[in-house]
Amino acid sequence: MGRLKTYQREDLARRAMALFWQHGFDGTSTQMLVDDMGVNRFSLYAEFGHKKGLFEAALALYEDEVVARNLAGIEAPAAGLQAIQQLFDGFAQWAGEHNAALGCLICNTATELAAKDPSSQVVVNRYVARLSTAFAHCLQQAQADGQLQQDVDALQEGRFLATLLLGFLVQLRAQVPVLQVQASAQGVQAYLRRLTKPASAGAD
Repeated sequence: MGRLKTYQREDLARRAMALFWQHGFDGTSTQMLVDDMGVNRFSLYAEFGHKKGLFEAALALYEDEVVARNLAGIEAPAAGLQAIQQLFDGFAQWAGEHNAALGCLICNTATELAAKDPSSQVVVNRYVARLSTAFAHCLQQAQADGQLQQDVDALQEGRFLATLLLGFLVQLRAQVPVLQVQASAQGVQAYLRRLTKPASAGAD
């Protein structure tokens, strides 16, 4: 007779996500996962195959829940310049909180694993593309609303903003001084002003 499952797969992935987010892939041992989840190794291996399988499930859940929540503002249909600034300002505000050193799980994965692990590289590339697309959408919306200069290349600037945000999140993980992070957010505001039409420069 097979063993009855006393857990839900998504619950295990969520608990694992918290551990990987805090300690990284290499810093999270199988024993740490077993102890935190309250399941034995047999159950863990039966459900996910191996630690890497659990990590991939945790990353997928992070994309579905955390990334979706963080990017909701810039992915909204009518999002524009204000949504971009609010995203950076929100992370700058988070910099002063006790858990800011968690950073972003996907960014952490980029620096720890992406160079040597193809599956992690796929997740990171998908995240960068998602950011670039969302930022470009905001800039295109601003152009349609007459806020942005028409010669601005929204796709190119969207990629730049994605790169900027990734560096921003790495700063959080590295626990650089809060004032440095906040200065970066203010720099985004100045950057967006340079892209706007003179008449609307102070609108957002």
